[in-house]
Formats: sequence, C-alpha cells, structure tokens
Amino acid sequence: MFCHAVCNPIQTVKLTSRTLPKKIHSSAEQPVSVRIRRCLRQTLVLLCLGLPGLHSPLSQAAVQGTEGNTSSGNVTVTYVQGLNTRLTGLRDMALGTWGGSGPLTASENVCVGRSGIGFFGTGNYRILARGDGEPGDPAAFTLSNGADRIYYNAYFNDQAGTGGRQQLTGGLQISGQTGFGFWMILNLVFGCTVNNANISIEVPATELAGAAGVYTGTLTLTLIPE
Repeated sequence: MFCHAVCNPIQTVKLTSRTLPKKIHSSAEQPVSVRIRRCLRQTLVLLCLGLPGLHSPLSQAAVQGTEGNTSSGNVTVTYVQGLNTRLTGLRDMALGTWGGSGPLTASENVCVGRSGIGFFGTGNYRILARGDGEPGDPAAFTLSNGADRIYYNAYFNDQAGTGGRQQLTGGLQISGQTGFGFWMILNLVFGCTVNNANISIEVPATELAGAAGVYTGTLTLTLIPE
C-alpha cells in the first residue's frame, strides 16, 4: 500500500511474504513485478534524499499537502499549562534603630496561593530567596549604607507565625513547604485572603556595631510549585 501511495502503479499489491513468490513463472505477471521493484527503488531514493512532503506517518502527526494549484496541510499544536502560583501580602520591613544590645528582628505573615490542588488537598511548593549579595556571594542577605555592608539572617515558615520556621540560604531553595488547598486557592484567585506563611529576618548584634547610617537591602522570594 505504501508503494501504491508513492508511485501509483496500476494495480495495488499488498506486500506480504505470501504474495511475493520467489520466482514468477507467468510472463503476463512480469510487468507488475517490475513496476513493484522500480517503485521500491524510487521510494528508497526519495527517503534517502529526504525530499519535502515525504514523511513517515509513524513519526509525523501533521497532514502534508498534495501537489496542485493550491496545497493545504495541517499541524497539531500542543501547549502544556504549568501550575500557577501567587505570593501576596508582602510589606516592607522597618527594623528601627538599634538600641546597643541584642539583634534587630522583623516578621510578617504573607499569603501563598497555588493551582492544581483540591479544596481539601495539600499544595506543595519550594521557596528560593536572594539578597543584594556581595562580591563573593551574589545572593547573600546584606544591607548597605552605600559604603559599609552588614549581614542578616532570613527565615521562611509555611504557616503564619515564626514557630517552626526554616532558615534560608541566599540562592538556594528550600523544598517540602505545604499549604491547605482551600486557603491556597483563595489566595491564588483573590490575592491575600488567608495568611498561611511567614517571612522573618534577624540582624545579629555583632553586625550592628558598624558605621552609622541608614542601611537598606532587598530580599527577593520566588515561589515554585512542586
């Protein structure tokens, strides 16, 4: 059937071991066998040359055009929609003025949303955090006054409050974070509706004895669904 489709011989011949005898005894059948061999040779040449329009149906889902005044074909377009996430409820953290002892700390509850889960399911995700960095570590958690730099610790918790929080490392992900499906759907669709995570920072006292000034920095968090 493949030979018929390519070379269009007069007679369709099903190529099976039972219909191709080793020796043709009738002279009347000789032209058909000659056409079959010629068709097979031409087909092999076309396949080797890779001529456009000749593709195996096993490897191509597209429908190829045929020769004519106009030629039409079609292709299958496939798109895979990934999971959607949303991190909201973020606010700037003001540490205030250091009083000369102890660390400076700040904490805020935030909202994590994610698609692809049921109302009563569990949504898993990862968090990637990056700070302003330093020459040796571009993702380090740092604050600067333009001349001096100090370091702080950052933490993430997959529930409101700081109990059970995990310390972050700049440029690295923490996995295994979870959330209740219904809250995550609400936070995804409507923005910050239910606080279901927490971000906190701490500047150790050993970092606060440097030069005076206003120190600022940016903490970037990326929410990645699992």
